[in-house]
Amino acid sequence: MFNSTGNNFGAGSIQFKDYQAENYVVLNAKFTYDPTNAAYQGVDTLEIYVPDLSINRSAVAGAILTFQDRYVYSSYTWNNDGGTAIKTWIKDKNTICLEKFTNFDDKGEITIFIQALYPMLNQPGSPIKGTRTRINMTQETRYLYWSSDTFCVIFEHWVFLHMQFSSCSYSYRNQPWEAQMGDFPTDVNADVPFLGGSNQYNPSVNGYSLAHVENGVFTCQERMSGFDSTGYDPFIFAFLVRDGENNSE
Repeated sequence: MFNSTGNNFGAGSIQFKDYQAENYVVLNAKFTYDPTNAAYQGVDTLEIYVPDLSINRSAVAGAILTFQDRYVYSSYTWNNDGGTAIKTWIKDKNTICLEKFTNFDDKGEITIFIQALYPMLNQPGSPIKGTRTRINMTQETRYLYWSSDTFCVIFEHWVFLHMQFSSCSYSYRNQPWEAQMGDFPTDVNADVPFLGGSNQYNPSVNGYSLAHVENGVFTCQERMSGFDSTGYDPFIFAFLVRDGENNSE
């Protein structure tokens, strides 16, 4: 774990969970910024400055940019929170770059999730091989149903997580959700963006809901209003660092 040493877009200190190997890095961070600040408006690419990383530069990976957008209509709050993927890469051993995506700068505070694996660019290395493990999602009263593409790939210091929502029992659709994640490591603690759902007021992107994984338990307190619309298949896609005393190698 380490903290950033600065950035060029007016955000505060950013804390990272990390696993660093010879030819790749897994980084996790969640941070916010204000698109109205002068520093952000004056740059073309967002840069985060960090202590020395184990690789000098990386291929492009994905980060998730999210925003909140709520409308109150006849005492009902219509949740049109949205999110989309943006490009991120390691420019040099002290600089993480993110694509500056301005489409939603009018939505107020922006939250970005980095939950990515950065492979070293243009360098030979041994492939990483893992085993796909189906996650057995269980509840005392079953009300959540998941696609067979809900699985993880477990490594000693990190895990790849993919979850794809199928359906929810009607009476639970607006309730907080909780489920045990059988065969998933219990040493992962992270907020994860849950992307998908029809976004009526922001049709260029799907919806965004916030989920959490901790001690082998999945929770999601609320979903955006179009979450269970037919054909949107909400999903989670994240490389997550497992907790440990020192995950750098």
